[in-house]
Amino acid sequence: MKYLKHYSFILFPNNSERGITEENYGWNPNVDILRVKGGVYIIMELAGVERSEIQIELHNRSLIIKGQRKKFIPEEECDYYSMEIADGRFGRRINIPYNIIVEKIKVGIENGILKIFVPKALEINKRIEIE
Repeated sequence: MKYLKHYSFILFPNNSERGITEENYGWNPNVDILRVKGGVYIIMELAGVERSEIQIELHNRSLIIKGQRKKFIPEEECDYYSMEIADGRFGRRINIPYNIIVEKIKVGIENGILKIFVPKALEINKRIEIE
């Protein structure tokens, strides 16, 4: 399991190096992809992002996660002493290398961590006879 993030191109041989592409937005949250027997878990850091600001779409076998983290603005006037927290719009496209069961995708968010389980569909290989 260790180093899976660095070697996830094995899971996604026909896509970008890690199966993840970035949309052209202000920042891109960190993503981990974990392969399990029945599918894949996608874990994304979204601290400070409201649930209502997250959109998840499925296009063929690409999962697109996008949204926006709003900047914290104090009520009183201030100057930044240091600024490290990214804000603005984000977008990630994660290519799934197999057929999935759309109805059984599970999504949850807790403590700023988005968790998505994408179940793998069974592959049925059957010989078809010509009548």
